[in-house]
Amino acid sequence: MSAEEVALLRAELGVPLPDCFTALDGPQALLLARSLRRARERRVSGLNEAVEDALTLVPALTREPVRRMLFRQG
Repeated sequence: MSAEEVALLRAELGVPLPDCFTALDGPQALLLARSLRRARERRVSGLNEAVEDALTLVPALTREPVRRMLFRQG
């Protein structure tokens, strides 16, 4: 596995790589990194959908202020 593939996997996992990952070859490492990224994207998408569904329970005129209070950025 190249240094670039190690860095990509480490970035996707967010932690140091387990020792067993050294057995992966380049294509396997790339496949695992892509799979981890897709899984995270699906999870984020599902959470966003759930939040939007939950906000439908809030009266329409107050949705934006509630959204801003819940998801303050900065």
